[in-house]
Amino acid sequence: MKKLLVVLVVILTSISAQSQSISKLKKEISILKQQNKALKEKVVFCKLYNNSNVNEVKSFSPNFDFKVLECSGNSIEQTVEIVFTIKHNLPNQRLGLWTGQEKPIAYGETGKSYKYKEAKLPNASSMGWSLNFSCPTGLLIQGKLIFRNVLPQTEKFKLVKGGFDFCNEDGGDNKGKGRFEIRNININWKQ
Repeated sequence: MKKLLVVLVVILTSISAQSQSISKLKKEISILKQQNKALKEKVVFCKLYNNSNVNEVKSFSPNFDFKVLECSGNSIEQTVEIVFTIKHNLPNQRLGLWTGQEKPIAYGETGKSYKYKEAKLPNASSMGWSLNFSCPTGLLIQGKLIFRNVLPQTEKFKLVKGGFDFCNEDGGDNKGKGRFEIRNININWKQ
């Protein structure tokens, strides 16, 4: 009888330990799934960044790396969204995208011009004629330019241009401004 009790205790202890390790494994699997999702998002971004087929981009300043990642159209909303990145190695900068009279403009292959609708930039605030945002040293900042009233028959923008002004976020004399140009960018119509 004692042997039976000892065997039963050993079996129950083993089952309890296995259920705890199964629970622990389920938690670890859940964490790994979350990490896998985040890594997949980063891989997609890196592929976009490295395989950007837009070679005709003129930055607004030689001190800023301005790169276009993609250009996608939405036929339902009749908008085109250009996703871009900005990076620099200067002291923390405050940038302003010109959105007043000199707001961004796009030209299609037939010469038709398309008006700027909006821009999406991290922690941006509108100040008068510009949309201002911080651009920390050495960090890649992603933004979007959106143009309206673009029909799906428009296959590419021959020219997109706009302007930025910039300065040291903490003040100083290193202020500047300039215009960017993106030429011959194909529109990927998704809807």
